Amino acid sequence: MKKFGLLMGAVIFFVLGGSAQTNYWEASLNTSLMTPNNFNMMEYSAWTVGSEVTWWSRVEKDEWWVQRRRNPAFGVRASFAAIPKGIAGHRIGVVGLVKAPLVDRLDYHIGLGLSSFTKSQYFTHDPENIFISTLVNCLIDVGFDWSFSDCLSVSAALLHSSNGMLNRPNKGLNFLQAGVSLSLGKTPVIERHLIEKPTDFKRHEVGFTLQGGAVVSRDTLTLPDNAFYPCYDLSLNYQYYLDPVVAVGGTLDLWCNGTHYKLSRRYRESYKFPCYVSALGFVEGFWGPLSIKAGVGPVILAPARVSIRFYERVGAYYNFGHNYVGVALNAHAGMIEFIEWSYGRRFPVGK
Repeated sequence: MKKFGLLMGAVIFFVLGGSAQTNYWEASLNTSLMTPNNFNMMEYSAWTVGSEVTWWSRVEKDEWWVQRRRNPAFGVRASFAAIPKGIAGHRIGVVGLVKAPLVDRLDYHIGLGLSSFTKSQYFTHDPENIFISTLVNCLIDVGFDWSFSDCLSVSAALLHSSNGMLNRPNKGLNFLQAGVSLSLGKTPVIERHLIEKPTDFKRHEVGFTLQGGAVVSRDTLTLPDNAFYPCYDLSLNYQYYLDPVVAVGGTLDLWCNGTHYKLSRRYRESYKFPCYVSALGFVEGFWGPLSIKAGVGPVILAPARVSIRFYERVGAYYNFGHNYVGVALNAHAGMIEFIEWSYGRRFPVGK
């Protein structure tokens, strides 16, 4: 956890690039309804009471992306959720965040980080706990914050924690959270001279993304071992920039889950095509060199046993020149297939 916090601090330093900024602390109390990531297991739901401490750094420099984002803030948040009746125990987490205004007083935030549970199957070996089985898990935090003043705000968020199929069982847990926050050292945004919208940014780009990862199989009957199987993904991308900080586009994906390939070798009649061919529409937002991309789309070709033919991807990327690296979650019908580690390149085709 400590290493992750230092890494997020380094990322924020490079994003801000030594620019003018306002740093402040935020302390929060919250409650949430914890639910399994499976509608058929709602009897394991439980209420939580928690607290969060966040360090924010709001960008103040005179650049168009800063003004378009209305002075975004980058932060690191440590959290604790007490879950007395939780099947996996209490939750401890740390996330890196980006926050920006939607309208006056209303902000949105997006966070990605790590979590751990005190009664994970890693500690207890409890066969009933099929939700959290590893010491360290992913933690996703997406929500909205309403400010009554520079000191007081309330929030609503959805959090998700699972291990991305790096171990099984892995049903995962969701948290529907509401909270109240007190900010220390926060000041009003400095009014600055507005910069005219630039006209020389690249409006169209094509490119590719190479992605890879590894998972264990969900099929415990035919692949009972906890061995890792490789996963690959080749994406061909097109995107159109609505302005210098927001792009929309489409992706044609060819991706293979190694466990599906293994099963296709065993059940040739059932698995006629081991790889997926998919189309995805996405939106990508940029905060300086950082970007977050989210998309959803249909599966065109898939293993025959796949009944719900759509998939999702959400990822965070660091952009340098026309290149980018990052990490994304590849999900099928709301269930994470694998964690993708990515390298990609964009080629401008017009302005």
